[in-house]
Amino acid sequence: MAAVAIVGAGVAGLTAAHRLKRHGIRVVVYEASGRAGGVIMTERRDGYLAELGPNSLMSGGKALADLLSQLGLDASRVEAQREARKRYIVRKGRLVALPTTPSQVLTTRLLSNGAKLAIFGEPMVEPGDSPMEESVATFVRRRFNQEVLDYIANPFVGGIFAGDPEQLSARHALPRLHGLEHTHGSVVKALGQMMKAGGDERSPAPPPGLISFAGGLQEIPDALARELRSEIRLKAPATRIRRGTRGWTVDAAYQASELYDGVIYAAPAHCADDVELAFEGGDRVKTLASITHPPVAVLALGFRAEDVAHPLDGFGFLVPDVERRNVLGVLFSSTVFPGRAPAGHVLLTAFVGGVRHPDLANADLGTLTARVLDDLRLLLGVRGEPTFRTFHLWPKAIPQYALSYGRFKEIMDDAERRNPALGLTGSYRDGVAVGEVIGAAVQTADRVAAQLGAAERHGQ
Repeated sequence: MAAVAIVGAGVAGLTAAHRLKRHGIRVVVYEASGRAGGVIMTERRDGYLAELGPNSLMSGGKALADLLSQLGLDASRVEAQREARKRYIVRKGRLVALPTTPSQVLTTRLLSNGAKLAIFGEPMVEPGDSPMEESVATFVRRRFNQEVLDYIANPFVGGIFAGDPEQLSARHALPRLHGLEHTHGSVVKALGQMMKAGGDERSPAPPPGLISFAGGLQEIPDALARELRSEIRLKAPATRIRRGTRGWTVDAAYQASELYDGVIYAAPAHCADDVELAFEGGDRVKTLASITHPPVAVLALGFRAEDVAHPLDGFGFLVPDVERRNVLGVLFSSTVFPGRAPAGHVLLTAFVGGVRHPDLANADLGTLTARVLDDLRLLLGVRGEPTFRTFHLWPKAIPQYALSYGRFKEIMDDAERRNPALGLTGSYRDGVAVGEVIGAAVQTADRVAAQLGAAERHGQ
């Protein structure tokens, strides 16, 4: 029986291991920390359920659907509530609903008449033909204007990447949006066609396929860990990955060296420099550690519903950089999914830091809480003190798909070409969303399994 080592027990590594087992391959998962799950972290306490990492998952795609079914999680799945359809953006210190239909764009107070003209005039802008890498900011300014960048693109980039649109690659960070210019000649035209296909613009659907589970997203890594059981070795950081004539050798702290037929590296990119990579192209793979990962602090706060003036009738709000607030955004967690707060209470989850405010993310908890409460009191009319609080700092949170990111993609592709049965997967590879990470891990596992099958058929 072929054997594969997986380095990293986040959702990428666990998914890859689970998939390989279904191919009949023996797996061993090496995890540096004392828990499986990586950045997925759910806390249930005092009637609250708080997500301290990713907060939801976009359904759709065969790989994800198959995984949830195989893990028996379909019965626990919960859909986003209809109230979560609305998203707010902060403008001039007030929450303004993001327009989602042409008629709402015409009447919104979020954008000036000049920005509205830029949106409706975007189909007349010629597609770009420059071969040079383009930032998200340059792309949006070219097709729209500075105000659309400031009040739509900037806050959403802050919400997804905790990043700066001036630094992120349009092609790599937002590939679907970037691709619309080339497939339809216009972003607005393409979105309009999708909206028309989806039904009456006067009745926008809630965020399509937004899901979680009764026990939070932690149910996914927990279920995977139960399936894998003894194949996971906690507190066993990999120190060396070597390719030799007989296969792959993995050395890990407190573990004997073992020989494998393949290896999947699914630990964070910023950890690549901590491992000796003794295979062709390994030194170049170690440069993945230079991908920027800004810190993000997650602070979940519970309040009595009567102490919050805003109706919390939406998914949450995002803050443009030009508004100069402390938070990147706040989720109305108890509105999005049921069972997140006890009766008569609400749960708000604030995100702080990123490229915008790294020092604040690393501040002491007292300072961080005070700054967040300042914003909540101004923007949501929060009174009194929280009835619940929990916190987690991710010192290196989300990989930034910056203008240099194409070089890292080439390095990873080249290493896999040169080293059959080597896989590189995680949030640094094909998207940072949980669903994208799961899909990429499945593809990586399938490719490695196919290579091992081909080698076995040829007697190698």
